[in-house]
Amino acid sequence: MPVITFIKDIFSAVKGRYHRNVGRHTQHFCTKAVKIARNQIQKKLFFVAAICADEFIAALIKVDNKRQLEAFHSRNLKNKLTKQQVTIALRAYLSGMLVLISPHKEGLLAQTGFEEQELLHAWCSIFEYQPSDMHLFDKVLLPAYRHEGISGLSAAVAQAIFTQAMTDCQAMTPAEAGVLQAILLDDAAAAIRVLQPGAEQVS
Repeated sequence: MPVITFIKDIFSAVKGRYHRNVGRHTQHFCTKAVKIARNQIQKKLFFVAAICADEFIAALIKVDNKRQLEAFHSRNLKNKLTKQQVTIALRAYLSGMLVLISPHKEGLLAQTGFEEQELLHAWCSIFEYQPSDMHLFDKVLLPAYRHEGISGLSAAVAQAIFTQAMTDCQAMTPAEAGVLQAILLDDAAAAIRVLQPGAEQVS
């Protein structure tokens, strides 16, 4: 779905289960991105990241169906998810994406106009990272990716999300792992495409 269409949908959404559980947080993140981003590429990068996390978490907790996550449907959701649980899950997914785009750091910085610390500060500010989120990124996800690649990263991301959203926190099945790995790679590729020549013309 085009970024602008998605954002308009969020801002005009009725306050149903999707908006109450996930959409309002994505709306908040996107509003912060508009205020913090200094150019169109920066803004679109943050929008794409927010949209990807939104669609995955919303589908996982069964309040939206933009992503096909039937492989996860046998898992039991917690009865009532709190704002904190949902936002932690969103940030876990966002951190997984950030790990995957980090090998493209030089191009990312050149195209966005960020210095490395500026990018990390903006990312953490927009998505409201807490010390526990930084610990997950630095001490869990990055080492998992370095040592075990996408399989290790996806397993660690899943565990962080399951802890917040599911009553069942057992390791992913092969089917679940295949789905999450493919989605994470696709979403990271979508973020990287923001850096292609001409992306600055997209609003």
